[in-house]
This record gives sequence, C-alpha cells and structure tokens, in this order.
Amino acid sequence: MLTMDGCRIRQERFIEMLERNDLDAAVISDSRDIYYLTGVLLERFPALLYVETEGLSWLVAHTSDGEALVDTRETYEHSTLYTMNPDPLRLLAYEVARKASGIQPVHKLGWQAESLPKLLADVFTTASPPDEWVAIDDHLAELEKSKETDEIEILREAIGCSLAAYDAARRTIAPGISELAVVEAGHQAATLKAGETIFHSGDYQAGKLGGFARDRLIQAGELYIIDAWTIYRGYWSDLCRTFPVSEPTALQSEVYRHIAEILLDVPSKLQPGGRGTELWKWIDGRLREHPHLRDSGLFHHAGHGTGLRGHEAPDLNRDREGILAVGDVVCVEPGAYSVELNGGIRLENTFWIREDGAELLSDYPLELTLLT
Repeated sequence: MLTMDGCRIRQERFIEMLERNDLDAAVISDSRDIYYLTGVLLERFPALLYVETEGLSWLVAHTSDGEALVDTRETYEHSTLYTMNPDPLRLLAYEVARKASGIQPVHKLGWQAESLPKLLADVFTTASPPDEWVAIDDHLAELEKSKETDEIEILREAIGCSLAAYDAARRTIAPGISELAVVEAGHQAATLKAGETIFHSGDYQAGKLGGFARDRLIQAGELYIIDAWTIYRGYWSDLCRTFPVSEPTALQSEVYRHIAEILLDVPSKLQPGGRGTELWKWIDGRLREHPHLRDSGLFHHAGHGTGLRGHEAPDLNRDREGILAVGDVVCVEPGAYSVELNGGIRLENTFWIREDGAELLSDYPLELTLLT
C-alpha cells in the first residue's frame, strides 16, 4: 500500500497547489485521489475527503479500517446485518453535512468537476456556501504525474503480475486453444503472483488489433497481441507483447524485429521537457522505414502515462500534446497491423523518467519465438 511518508509528501504538494491558487480548502470525492493523498484504499462505496489549506483534514467513508493520513475520520452505515444499504451516497451525505456544519467560512473551495455528486455539493452549499467553486481536476492530474517511490514500488508489483501472466499465456497459446483459456491462464498467474485478488484483463484477441478475449479458437498463423492490464493496490500496469500461435512467417519475424528495435531506442527519447507529439512523429517515421509499413505508419497513440488510472498525462499522441517531466511513468507502444501480418505487432514497455535517464520498469523478452 502507499506509505504514510509518501502521502505526507503528496499532501504537502497538494496544499502548496491550493495556496498557489488562493484556495481555502478542497473536497476530494474520487476514491483514487483520496487514496493518493491519505493512503487508504476505498473500493465500492462513495467517500469524501475535506482538506483545509491552513487547518484540519477529515475523511468520511464506509469504513475506518486501514491507516489514513487525516486528522479525523467518520463512517456511515453501509450495510445492515451484512446486507448492503441501497443508498450509500445519501448516507455519506448525512455524515458530511454533520461535519461540514462546523467548518470555517470558505472563500474559494476546490472541487473535482469530474466526480463530485450534486448531492454532496449541495451539502456544502447549505452548510457553509463558498464564495467561489474552483475545479482542481487539472491541477491534481498534474501533481499525480510525478510519482513518489512508494507509488513506483506498487507499480513494480503490478508489472510483475502482468509479466507472470505473459509466462502463463505463452504456455497456453496454441492452435485450437480458446482465447478465454489464454486470458484465464494469465489472470490466474497474475493473481497468484500478487497473492491477493486483483484485476487482470486487457486485449486478448488473436489475429486482431485488440479487444477482450472471445469464445473463439486460436488459428495457426495468427499473431496474438496481448495488451495486458493489471490493477494492483490501486495502480495500473499496462504492457503489450505479441506472441506467435505457430511458427512465424519471414515477414512477421522481420516486422517484429523492426518494432522491437524502435522500442529499444525509446529510452533515449524520454527526456524531461520532451514533447509527446515529437515522440509520436519519431515512432511513426521509424515504422515507415520498413517497406511493409511505409504507407501505414503509426495510426494510434504512441503511449501514455499510467498510475492510478490506466491512461494519465502525459499523452504521447499525434493530436494532443504532452510534456515529459521527471517523475512521470509512461507506457510507450509502437505497433503495426496488416492482413499480411495476420493481425499485427504491438510492443509496449513502461518507463520511469528520472533525472539520470529513463528507467525500464518492464523487463521482458522481445522475441517472436515459440516455447520449446
């Protein structure tokens, strides 16, 4: 889990952001961001965190389990004799109203436009109406780009689960095997590696660009793109490898080597201040150096940040800018697809941008070979 020391650093950065924007307090209603700031991972039920720029913080949630970096905690009854109550948001609002009745007058209140329910906003409007509501979604997203070491350790574990899934998938892939059998083998391996229940899925369709696994038998000659997603203790791993279903053709092997060489050169392009649009153009140009890819190039993004969400800033995109910075964790994924390839090839690694260069977090073979 996230450490209290890491949360303390994040809260300090968060409060500095509030001060720069002349905000007196903020309400955090997305459970992922509550986790980021307090260290308590809340799932399934709504919660609300209130942070004053100069003063106390409090959290209202369905449970008081787990350590949380807040001054006070309150709970609401989410179940009755183990039957979940049908109105958790209203129950949360009752407790929030009680806490909000005692807060200091607020001139400017930060809020999350993407996640704050009207019911909770009305609570603050009634209890102590701020003079101004200021959306802080973009500011918070910018803070979350830069990962602390406790976040990196969780990401390493999430990546390790996906790598275990790849080993299991490779042992399962063969002509006549169902795609569902492959994803379930991957899911089992990822779960056992984690030692706890986790989410693992992703693109598990053979002979296709992507999509969830189908009740379909894999065919000889296809390439199997597995863009694997794992969520471990709140953080996403997003990786991609391509595996042969049978002995690859000369073209498949040749294009695979070309894309693997591009991915191996990516760390040199991940410099603080670098532009995602420029990285996209570089990968597109490199892909087109191969005769088979000259007219297609890269038709999807070149990658994205990852962390509490599967896709975070910075974007590595042709059509939207993203600026690289120290602390960013980015997934870079060159890919190419055609009928002749019998699907396509996409390879994705995850990198942590540091002062002294980009660190590869996802060390896994780049080989289009069958298991022997």
